[in-house]
Amino acid sequence: MKYLNLFKKLSPINQNQNLLEHGSILFKDLQPFSAILENEELIIFCVLLNWAVDDLEDEEIYCQLGVNSFSTLIAALVNHPDCMAYAVDSFYQQNNSSNYENIVDNLDNLNLTEQVFLFDQDPEEFLLELKTVDCENKIGLFVYDWKKDYRSVLYSLLLIKSFLSDQSLIIIEGVNHPSVQQAIADFLSVNPEFIIEEEFLSQSYQSIFVGNGRVVLSRDINRNISLESSVVFNYRQPQIIERISQIEQLENLLETIYQEAVKLHHEYKFTQAENKYKIVLNWNKNHMESWINLSQLYYQSEDYQQSLQASFQVIKVDSERFEGYYNLGQCLEKLNQIAQAIAAYQKTIVLKPDHIDAYNNLGNLLTQQGQFIEAETLYRQGINVNPNHFGSYLNLGNLFLLQNQIESALENYQIALEIVPNNPDILYNLELAKEQQKNPASYCSSFGDRLYELGNYQGAIAQYQKILNLQQQEVNTYEKIHQCYWNLGEYDSAINILKTALELYSQFAPLHFTLITNLLYEGRTEEATTQAKIASECLPKDYTFTLLKNLIVPMFYHSVEEISYYQEQFRKGLKTLIETTNFNDPETLEQAFLGMGRFTNFYLGYQARNIIKEQQIYGNFLHQMMSAKYPQWVQALTLPTVEDKIRVGYVSNYLHCYSGSLWLTGWLRYANHNQFEIYSYYTGNSPDPVTEQFRQYSYKFYHIPDNLEAVAEQIFKDKLHILVYPEIGMNPPTMELAALRLVPIQCTAWGHPVTSGLPTIDYFLSSQLMEPENSQEHYSETLILLPNIGVAYPKPQDIPALVKTRSDYDLPEDAVIYLCCQAPFKYLPQYDYILPEIAVKVPNARFLFFRGTLLNARLKQAFAHYGLNDQDYCLHRNVPERFDYLMLNLLSDVFLDTFTWSGGNTSLEAIACNLPIVTCPGEFMRGRHADSFLKMIGLTETIAENEAEYIKIAVKLGLDPVGRKTLSEQMSDRHHLIFDDQVCVTGLEEFYQTVIGL
Repeated sequence: MKYLNLFKKLSPINQNQNLLEHGSILFKDLQPFSAILENEELIIFCVLLNWAVDDLEDEEIYCQLGVNSFSTLIAALVNHPDCMAYAVDSFYQQNNSSNYENIVDNLDNLNLTEQVFLFDQDPEEFLLELKTVDCENKIGLFVYDWKKDYRSVLYSLLLIKSFLSDQSLIIIEGVNHPSVQQAIADFLSVNPEFIIEEEFLSQSYQSIFVGNGRVVLSRDINRNISLESSVVFNYRQPQIIERISQIEQLENLLETIYQEAVKLHHEYKFTQAENKYKIVLNWNKNHMESWINLSQLYYQSEDYQQSLQASFQVIKVDSERFEGYYNLGQCLEKLNQIAQAIAAYQKTIVLKPDHIDAYNNLGNLLTQQGQFIEAETLYRQGINVNPNHFGSYLNLGNLFLLQNQIESALENYQIALEIVPNNPDILYNLELAKEQQKNPASYCSSFGDRLYELGNYQGAIAQYQKILNLQQQEVNTYEKIHQCYWNLGEYDSAINILKTALELYSQFAPLHFTLITNLLYEGRTEEATTQAKIASECLPKDYTFTLLKNLIVPMFYHSVEEISYYQEQFRKGLKTLIETTNFNDPETLEQAFLGMGRFTNFYLGYQARNIIKEQQIYGNFLHQMMSAKYPQWVQALTLPTVEDKIRVGYVSNYLHCYSGSLWLTGWLRYANHNQFEIYSYYTGNSPDPVTEQFRQYSYKFYHIPDNLEAVAEQIFKDKLHILVYPEIGMNPPTMELAALRLVPIQCTAWGHPVTSGLPTIDYFLSSQLMEPENSQEHYSETLILLPNIGVAYPKPQDIPALVKTRSDYDLPEDAVIYLCCQAPFKYLPQYDYILPEIAVKVPNARFLFFRGTLLNARLKQAFAHYGLNDQDYCLHRNVPERFDYLMLNLLSDVFLDTFTWSGGNTSLEAIACNLPIVTCPGEFMRGRHADSFLKMIGLTETIAENEAEYIKIAVKLGLDPVGRKTLSEQMSDRHHLIFDDQVCVTGLEEFYQTVIGL
């Protein structure tokens, strides 16, 4: 192609006007252009195409990949009867047959049919098959208007290169896509005979090309390098039947990208390396080395779930590669899936018997499990494999040290030190062994702590018990033993060790407090109340125990009668507190402040009744205390003038990955930052990536942990217009803070879906879809109903592929799994009969609980009433990681929502996993979450009006696998209706503007 002739025509002086006039004349009488003559930029582009075809050499081809606009195809050929063209698109695959027929009709009307070979074929297949044809004609002008993903663009450019004339032009549409830009950049980097023609980036053609996402590449075979002639094309033979092998240039490019990834990986530039590996895998999903390296990269960056997935891919591609199992073992170890990690390391050793690290890692895991003989065998096997590897001797020494075999430990440390002199780890352990000989108690403490960190709680208990046996009975040793038992799920032992400790340390308040809360967690409310009274007698000035002995309510009810009993007990206790507490006494005030900073009436809301009166009484009581403590922060405030933007603050102990505030990220992410300044106050101390999201979305972000006064001072100083507490009632210091008047307008929301009862909170931000008709009766605050579900809940991005089976969790493959994943305190005894009712009608039903062992006694009684054994139907599984929690959602058949207090995050995550939900909306908003979610996505057939209908729906789903599958597919198609809903954010901001008078 003589493209230089084209460039000479394009004088920048009034060129666009000339082109427009030329186009009006050229296309005036052509029917296909009647609808676009008013689109000046498109007309000018069509003229440029027509002029470019003017400069094609004899028998050069015009080729267009993707025919999104037939006007460009026809424009190129008008007045060029000798030019042949190929137009390729997968019309019928894309259900675009009307476009194909329209093009055929227009070509026929304009007598262009003989000039154009119109292929209804996947363009990539067309280019691959083109390679098999031996012909002389080449492509002088190539227009790419097909897919905009990186792979498609780069692959097309690499393939078309072989068929281009030595001098030719390429026009690419869609360059405003970053993936297209990167593909062009990568193509140019390995093909220096191509350049971007900057003439078309100039001001004269800015709107025609850059503004419409187009770029022009020119090729000159003599520009930099000389390439051998490629297979040419004979347009008279359009039937192409064979695919070609992968182009050599593509292989070279992918190898280059892979080596770049490896280099970046070695430089610890993990994000850039990850992207490069993914490019290679996008082209070759079985590229083994990329999967191996990607698994290692994720492991190094502590993204163990991603590393796990990459390791599974290695094994999937080649089950005989040891790297997949070794990396898998490392990830599983980090995820505390010890049994699976052990199996992975064992498989590694089978595949690669000289893998020294596998021996040592496996030995370390067995040591943690207390399998000392097996661990010693592995370390010695490692030594046989490589006698010069110091780590095996070091680990063997540690094993002997753990068993108090000091001489054997010293011997192995000395051997290790001979191999690697002055190694700090060896020297440290050597000194540790010598110190243990001199001071065994100190060693037992430090080693017990280490075992605790490793999750070997039984081993840690043994070490701590040695300290007690040495007559060194410090209180923190008892606390450590207690925590070990609690983590092991040996709750009775944990409680008993606290009782033993209190015999020695009756004046140590934390022991009393922990014992009381442990008893409550175990459903032993009566004992907890008794213990609170004992603690109050031992420590009469500690207001924490005054609160507890008066206001304890169960976390878990054994009978319906208990609910009524503790309702009355709470009312009496609250009345007693108010009558006997004198905030005018400074010491009482200070103790009350400290005590209320450790207590909330969180569990009161789980009694399935309207608690507004109790909440208001306690809220006023708390406000009275905080007014006496901080009189400067309870005065009425004047609303600041809005000079530029509305200042809105969000304060919470949970601005991290937590169910009570995860939904809040959407309010901040989609906020109109041109109208609002967002201030965030994080009072907790567990920052994570979600915390960084809050920081990113905030105009100002403060992290002020464990310092109520500092938070209050900062909020007061910032002179906000509106302050929002996402939840009130979960974190005691937050509740105290909310009892102050720090901002003229103060709100709360449904992070804890119960009225705060505080006179300092003006508005409750709720949801139109969640609230019943009489909802204002449930709130001391003015109720604001935001659109839809009221929150822009982020769609979960970590839903895994279904890489495990039910057998991995010891679940029956042939059962109908009903997921019952709520906390025990959401299950009230009056609804226990629901499950056996379902079981009677669905014999292979299994009810899967994650946290429901407290329910066992009630479940046993409920199932026995129907002549059933609860153990035949109820399954309890520990779920240590979120990955397993989501996997069990994917493996379950039906999600059973709880009555009176519905699942919030759990229901949304079930929807994300496409798990059908059965729910029955309750009297209060807190019992209507799942109901609102299902209404939002238009799947209301599993919403029951009453208990009987709930059972009927659950049974129907259990017996109808086809119906379950249909519901699951419908859920999958409707995720966009509920996640990241920005309509509610608009409604929220309209409320903000209204409430401050704008």
